[in-house]
Amino acid sequence: MGRNCRRRFTVAGIIALSLACSSPKPPETQTKPATTSAGLPPNSWVVPVNVTNSNSPSQTDWLNFAWQSFVAVNWPALAPTSTDMAQPDTSKAPGATAPNGAAIPTVWLLYRDLATTMLQGAANPGAWQSGMTPPPSGCPANSLPVAPGFQPMILDMVSKFSKFPSEIQQATNNPLVDQQGWYVTFDVRLDQSEYTYIQQNGYYNAQNQINAVQGSGLAKFPKTGQESYFNPPLPAYAQYGALEVKAAWRVLVPGVDIPGRYFTQAGYFLQPDGVTCVGPFTFGLIGLHILRLTETTGGTWFWSTFEQVDNVTVPSGINRPNGTPLTPSLAQPNTPNGNCTSSYNIAPPAVTGNVPFDGQNAPVNVCQVNYPIPSNVQQVNQTWQTQLQGTPFAYYQLNNTINPAPSPSPQSTPGFSYFPPINDPNNTVQTNTLANTSMETYFQEPGQDCLSCHGYGQPDGAPQPLTGTNQVFTFLLSNADTAPGAAAAVRAKRLITLPLDRFPHRQVMKTAPPRKTR
Repeated sequence: MGRNCRRRFTVAGIIALSLACSSPKPPETQTKPATTSAGLPPNSWVVPVNVTNSNSPSQTDWLNFAWQSFVAVNWPALAPTSTDMAQPDTSKAPGATAPNGAAIPTVWLLYRDLATTMLQGAANPGAWQSGMTPPPSGCPANSLPVAPGFQPMILDMVSKFSKFPSEIQQATNNPLVDQQGWYVTFDVRLDQSEYTYIQQNGYYNAQNQINAVQGSGLAKFPKTGQESYFNPPLPAYAQYGALEVKAAWRVLVPGVDIPGRYFTQAGYFLQPDGVTCVGPFTFGLIGLHILRLTETTGGTWFWSTFEQVDNVTVPSGINRPNGTPLTPSLAQPNTPNGNCTSSYNIAPPAVTGNVPFDGQNAPVNVCQVNYPIPSNVQQVNQTWQTQLQGTPFAYYQLNNTINPAPSPSPQSTPGFSYFPPINDPNNTVQTNTLANTSMETYFQEPGQDCLSCHGYGQPDGAPQPLTGTNQVFTFLLSNADTAPGAAAAVRAKRLITLPLDRFPHRQVMKTAPPRKTR
């Protein structure tokens, strides 16, 4: 979950509406997702408002809550309209395809993203359903199928106004290159509860955040989606608390990758300069974080992370379309997961401009430090993967969750003293180790988890050091701009850096990685 742990706040201009694009003969992968015949519980498209047995949930309850949330946000969505967006299509099952063979976008893909939430000049981002925009007019013509009523996905690594340079980089400020030489790309989105909370309270304007913090305090983030400050009320299908997702995508290469083992979307890659568009590609989902706030999670929030099962290990006896044996997408064969050495997880340098997005870059050999997945998590994974047989989501697994510790629990550990309010004997979490190889490649050490980074989440103007009243666990608020002509906001220019000496396996390359040779 370590998003934006290392940040230097700078002001970026608005992306030009007319974009100049180029396309270096990308692989136009025809996708054909698996048949949809999920054997799931009734109404699995409903995002659960809270964990089962909320008065005294077991750890298994929390693991199932993660999967229930994963299935619901990955439910096929109805095409957006002028009044509704991110509504599940209850007539379909996960992984459903349109008549043209395209995978129907999921509910979370219809969430708002940073680019349409925090705008230059603190402009009001508007109604929830106003956030869907077509690809920039200069992008190459799309030759890949897209579900009717939807647009090709745009991985627009920068927002129209963002203090952060690029979403091609992980929390450690380094990118990831898969074994086929393609940069992994990232996507962050927020649900209707959280978006409406920001929009109605005016928190897209940094000065409004500062005024709130210096006054009666920031309004409480939504826990149910039914809060009285939602006026008008949210639609029934959107009535759940604040929820964010962060996704990791990789380009699927024809003949090499097996599209049926991925949830896929046709789309484009927008370079960090905000004007160079490359594509179209078929992207495969390889990682998904889910961050949630509910009535039960309160002072710790809830964190879960999923990966595509082929990221660092693969089953034997499976061949690629070209006849060669399947190998991991992020690791070389025979990587010693669980016994990683300094030869693995070597980070390329931070991206400082456009990247050669052409599949010719030096791969990062990823080793999973926290291996294997805990046995209780594996058992829950098997149950849900069985229920999802026949869909691409059967090829995803939960790594683990971070949640309020079941009480009593001998494995409950207090949080870290430098991340209040987690350092509270009444707010303990059940583990202090959690990482995703596709999004925290260089941040996998035991004792590091989502809170190690998101403990820095705060509104603009938050007094230092952070306390439980000004820590919000999300970095979205820190992206807000100020209105033109407004008095300069007195904001600490925070540079959040990770204690790199605590990560013995992380070695940053001092020079640009070599180009990949085939």
